Amino acid sequence: MCNVGDIIVIENFQHNGKKLGRHSFVVLSDDGGQIQGLDYDLICNIMSSFKDEKQKKKKLSFPGNFPIVPEDLETIEGNNKSGYIKAEQLYYFNKAKISFIVIGSLKEEIFNLLLQFIEEELEEFEQIIDNL
Repeated sequence: MCNVGDIIVIENFQHNGKKLGRHSFVVLSDDGGQIQGLDYDLICNIMSSFKDEKQKKKKLSFPGNFPIVPEDLETIEGNNKSGYIKAEQLYYFNKAKISFIVIGSLKEEIFNLLLQFIEEELEEFEQIIDNL
């Protein structure tokens, strides 16, 4: 079971037909619905860490990337690295088809800032439905 604002690790997922392994996501919604005629019950943004300052500068130059620091998170086993949330990428999942664990959550004020960023700063979204 996961809740809005939780950070989850999904064991295997797909993006543009490619099978990908273990990765962290932040839960935006756990309400059910349909997209393009397919049922979903989870919407997430993918999260990534910065490898170095050069990558940080490059990744933060993209308007859809929302920066985060370790202090923004409440995690069980965090990696203590700064990173970003790809806020313009909405991953739709069917929970029955994925394996995940909850490893923490975004602090409430940071989650609210993320939602505000999505609503006010972003105009276009990539909707990833490969996992339905």
